Amino acid sequence: MKLKPTQLEAHLKKQGLVHFYLLTGDEPLQLTECADMLRHYAYAHGFKERAVLTVDAHFDWNTINAHTSNLSLFSNKQLLEIRLGDKTPGNEGTKILLPHIENSSNDTLLILTADRLDSTKQKAKWFAAVDTHGVIVQIYPIDVTELPHWIAQRLANFKLKLSPEAITVIIERSEGHLLACAQEIEKLHLLYGSGEISVEQVLEAVADSARFKVFDWIDTVLEGDALRGVRQLQRLRDEGDEPVLIIWALNREVRNLCQIVHAIQGGQSTDQVFKNYHIWQQRKPLVMKAIKRHSSSIIWQEFLQETVNIERIVKGIEPGNAWDALLRLSLRIIGINLFAE
Repeated sequence: MKLKPTQLEAHLKKQGLVHFYLLTGDEPLQLTECADMLRHYAYAHGFKERAVLTVDAHFDWNTINAHTSNLSLFSNKQLLEIRLGDKTPGNEGTKILLPHIENSSNDTLLILTADRLDSTKQKAKWFAAVDTHGVIVQIYPIDVTELPHWIAQRLANFKLKLSPEAITVIIERSEGHLLACAQEIEKLHLLYGSGEISVEQVLEAVADSARFKVFDWIDTVLEGDALRGVRQLQRLRDEGDEPVLIIWALNREVRNLCQIVHAIQGGQSTDQVFKNYHIWQQRKPLVMKAIKRHSSSIIWQEFLQETVNIERIVKGIEPGNAWDALLRLSLRIIGINLFAE
């Protein structure tokens, strides 16, 4: 049986524990939380003893039989976790695992964790056996279109209520990483407790001061405020902020604008494009001002290439002064070219 991570809790409550679970995927937060859920549920149902085996090139698969045949004097039920990582059982491991997968045991619960398994690996005999006799939880990164719903569900667990714009701020500031999103939600709960939280409160809470200052500078650049932009960039430099973080954030913004302008030029409506790229309500005027100043995707591609050049300067691959280059590019985005050649 195959389940999604969001289905595991309901399955446990309705069906109870089965004797073999496979957790596989490449999204660490969901994988960790699914494993934690199984551990807690197993402990509550008498599986007090736990052993963890990590499979490497020298792993002896007979160790599994040794563990399952020797229960502790203090417990008649045990949880055995087998961590495959990027390995597969192979012939030797399959020979050992199949009896445990196919034959139910009341005193041993096995949890196998693995990195994402491609279609070829899913055709293996041991995988098919788990699908038939156990539970497979396939864990993949959440699509950006599903993130607002995932965050809303997590907020509900903390009895928090945010507007769609505030949720988009969390997505943007955490770059869509689930672990970062989860941490920001926990921070909001610690700071404000339960209830409704405004966009302004989210903006104050979700980013550390250094990163917030960088995003604030980028918003000023999009706004087209040259004087304030120059002052903010100088302040970032004076306070010792790393140019690598600044160019990373600017590259990300310019890359999005490349795609946004290209989509609009291709005939898509501005509202739909903004929705697709999670441009929240308060930032729409800033983005629109930047697009009106530079309405061609070719220009944004030039800006994007310049961010790549600056990154090479930051890394020491190309000669030059990164701060001067950042100033020059930001002024070009603002609409002022003081360094025309």
